[in-house]
This record gives sequence, C-alpha cells and structure tokens, in this order.
Amino acid sequence: MNKFENLQEEKKKKILDVVIEEFAVKGYDKASTNSIVNKAGISKGILFHYFGNKKNLFLYTFDYCITNLIDKYYSLKEVESEDIFERFMRISIRKMKIIQEEPVMNKLVFSAISNMPESLEQELTERYNTYCSKYLPEFFEKIDTSKFRKEIDSQKAIELVMLCMDGLSSKYIQKYKNIPFDEVFNNIEEIMEDFNKYLEIFKFGIYEKTEGK
Repeated sequence: MNKFENLQEEKKKKILDVVIEEFAVKGYDKASTNSIVNKAGISKGILFHYFGNKKNLFLYTFDYCITNLIDKYYSLKEVESEDIFERFMRISIRKMKIIQEEPVMNKLVFSAISNMPESLEQELTERYNTYCSKYLPEFFEKIDTSKFRKEIDSQKAIELVMLCMDGLSSKYIQKYKNIPFDEVFNNIEEIMEDFNKYLEIFKFGIYEKTEGK
C-alpha cells in the first residue's frame, strides 16, 4: 500500500475514483479489475503491484470511503445540542446531506455493510465494529439529563437510546439489503419520517399517565 500512498495525489484520485465506482455499482464479487485498469489507464500488473490482490484493493477502498465520509461529517459538525433528541435529528440531517454530496462512496459503504461478501465478512465486521466503538460514544457526550424523569438512571437511559438507535440502524440495513442504493436514496424521506416516529415514542413514552399511577 505504501507504493500507492506515495503516488501524486492527482494520480491516486484518478485510480480511486474508478475503483470506487466499479465496486459501488457492481459490488465486490462482480467488480472487474480489467475494467478498473482500462478506465484508470494503468496496467493490471501495476494495480496488483500496489494492492497485491482484489481483496486488499476493496478493503483499502472501503477504509478510504468511510474515512472520507467521516471527515465530511465533522466538517459539517456544529456545536451539538445538549438535548438528546435534537442532537439525533441534527446528526440525521448531516447524514442526509453527506449522502447527497457523496452518493457513490455512500453506496459502496452501505452495500458493503448491508450485504457483506462472504469472503470479506470477518474483515468488514471488524472494521465496522471498530468505527462504531470509536465514534458512537461521542454522540452521547455532554447530554443534558435535567429533563429526564428523576426516578430513572440517566446513564442507563442514554445507553438504552444508544442501543435502540443501533437497533434501528440494523433494521434499515436489513430492510434495504440487496435493494439498489438509488432506490434506498429515493426513500430517504420515508426513512427519516419513520425514524422520527421512534424518537417521538422515546421522548414521550408509551403508557399514558393515569391518576395515582
């Protein structure tokens, strides 16, 4: 990988743009290294000189995409609301903006996570868990718990919200598994509306309050 990293940025970007599109559109199994080298204007020998094999090429590209998407997320980040539900809404809006700005990178990452190739399942699962462990906890930093009911454990409440948000993410990943990304993107407003309904239940509870209970 070091040989590829030492290339001029313009040449690296040209190759990566081709690789990202190939994997995003065709998926790992159907992507063609012949197609990649033809579009990038390099030899197959050079491509494998840089990456060794197709598997390494895909994992490098996955890391490149997810790192760039995270960087874009932080470039849009503002002072976070201390209200846990407002914070989730702002996070969701930023994610939607990034999907609009980088549809191909998002398509590759979403497809890789929601429909992991069997030969890459272990590596992608480890990467996904690593990114979640690194970045998810900070979403819950400096949360204002003053509005929480006094009789509940605020830390457990935050953990519950975190677990449920993770569950919701898994729900959407499974629901749209094997569905083309463009179709998912067209349903983004419907997804957000569904997501907001869950947040409303969290915010106001399930049971109606009754006298003496």
